[in-house]
Amino acid sequence: MKFLKPILIINTYFTFYVKGIELHTKSIEELEVDYEDEKNSMIAITESDEYISEDFYDELDNRLRVENSMDMIFFGPPNSFLRLDSETILHIFAHTKKQLIPISRALLAWDIITDGKTTAFLQGREYLAFGSLLNVVPEEDLYYVNFGDPSVFKYFSKNDLKISSRKIGVLVAAYRRYYGNMWYRNGSHINELGYMLCGFPDFDLAKISPITFKELTVDVLGKLHRCSVKQTKTLYRIATHPDAYGEPYKWSSHELGRLNALFICIPRQEISAIQLEAMTAITPSVIKLMNQKKLEYFTKQQILRMTPKTRRILILRMQLKNSLDTSKITKKSCGVLNFSIALLSWSFIVSFLLCS
Repeated sequence: MKFLKPILIINTYFTFYVKGIELHTKSIEELEVDYEDEKNSMIAITESDEYISEDFYDELDNRLRVENSMDMIFFGPPNSFLRLDSETILHIFAHTKKQLIPISRALLAWDIITDGKTTAFLQGREYLAFGSLLNVVPEEDLYYVNFGDPSVFKYFSKNDLKISSRKIGVLVAAYRRYYGNMWYRNGSHINELGYMLCGFPDFDLAKISPITFKELTVDVLGKLHRCSVKQTKTLYRIATHPDAYGEPYKWSSHELGRLNALFICIPRQEISAIQLEAMTAITPSVIKLMNQKKLEYFTKQQILRMTPKTRRILILRMQLKNSLDTSKITKKSCGVLNFSIALLSWSFIVSFLLCS
């Protein structure tokens, strides 16, 4: 027996042969080392989980309900938001009202989606998920938008994004990186631009020839309400060229229906010369956007030829004199009321002093 212990220490492995299969067993020292490693790893995992959990709830606002997961995502600690993958973020943003998403989370989500790369790797579905939140995205990122991708080009041309004109101008600069500066020579290229057309400055829009302008479809002409006043005036001058649609008094209901967005730029002295047959093509949105002083130049016969809804809005605007916003009337009445109250209080004070 006294020779058995040294033999166990010297022999590190026992080899058995069971039905021709060689089996290896570990020594006691190796089993002890494996046990210690496993125990230490379990301790490390437990400590790490406790630390993350405590850190998570320490940063969490106590006013938030823990069971409300959306509040946890948008208003919880940034560490919890960083645990989401890009696909989950896209799904959440696509099904959430953009005005409810904080700007800080939008920027953090943008960094996660781009993953340190330029926007040239993004497709249309990423921009669709962000929507109006692109207004807070850095401009230098939008400059690298890949308009060579059909999904990206379709998204920006077909959707009226609620973003600033400056951001649209940056997108136009990105468009030029792919298609150059000769876009205005081809009518089909302009028709494909859609809402992007209003991103070009007015001096670039002036390069469109009247013949090319006449090739524009109703679809792209109906999107010109996104343009600024300078851009609209520039396009109106092109539209009234003899090689395009000519002077407004020559327009029929067909031409006026196509150029509805540009009709607001018509000079006031030319309004009474519009054909009666064309008055049915004027939409209520045109009357809403037209200058208040121009409305007085419509003749009685022209007003009677308008559609009932258009005529009602025109009469309402002429009665209000300033705008369609009835809150201004309320403000005026409140101002008169406040003035009368102040006058009464002042007269009361004066009479009190005289009596005393």
